[in-house]
Amino acid sequence: MSFELPGTVTAGGFGADEIRFLVAEAGKHGLAVMAHANGEAAIRAAAEAGVRSIEHGFFMTDAALDILAVRKVFWVPTAGALRRAVERAEARTEVSAFIQQEIDRHLVMIGKAFRAGVPLAVGTDCVLPDRRYRGYYDDELALFRGAGIPADTVERIACEGGRALLQL
Repeated sequence: MSFELPGTVTAGGFGADEIRFLVAEAGKHGLAVMAHANGEAAIRAAAEAGVRSIEHGFFMTDAALDILAVRKVFWVPTAGALRRAVERAEARTEVSAFIQQEIDRHLVMIGKAFRAGVPLAVGTDCVLPDRRYRGYYDDELALFRGAGIPADTVERIACEGGRALLQL
């Protein structure tokens, strides 16, 4: 997503045919593909190509959630990454306002995903090593609760979601 042009989904890196190729090649080696995808078109293309998970999923739509639910594609929503963008001192007021609106919308979609049976996992989009990671992870769990997911279920997602995503 663009922070320079609020509301703009930046162009994705791969088309549907390329994603299908990547998924097929990874599958030959027993590997799954986790796609960083934002916006309905990119999320749909990745899910229909057979990726194991969608990372971020900003600008998620009901139609995209339906595909994730049907195909049992995991969603790692990384809502905290948006929150950290708002907190940056250099963020312009109009950009911060847009990002806050997207956080609110993202939380609604996380709640819908949970109710629709989309498999969820927790991720922070934090580059390691970063001493603040623990706090970022806790923030992400709070955002899941803020999306209307019961605390005990958030704890289960935190403990089991990543394991299930990675098929461990």
